[in-house]
Amino acid sequence: VEQHGVVDGIYRLSGVSSNIQRLRQEFDSDRCPDLQKDVYLQDIHCVSSLCKAYFRELPNPLLTYQLYDKFADAVAIQMEEARLVKIKEVLKELPVPHYR
Repeated sequence: VEQHGVVDGIYRLSGVSSNIQRLRQEFDSDRCPDLQKDVYLQDIHCVSSLCKAYFRELPNPLLTYQLYDKFADAVAIQMEEARLVKIKEVLKELPVPHYR
């Protein structure tokens, strides 16, 4: 996405709905979509939009409800080095599929 898009705001802008649906159908049919197709390169935002939708629709968030408070505490640490250490510690507590 960053290689083919304008990085500034690329994850905030939405793609064209029909392109997002086309891309979703390719993933849902267990095909590996060719993201080099002109339709996706011309609307790179459809890729980031589908990615955001995927994470939004997960039944349990990637960082899990159970670890939310620990992640919030970790990112609130002022010292960058200590913050990164704590985030890594909390990441290790994720269930294996989430961690992967």
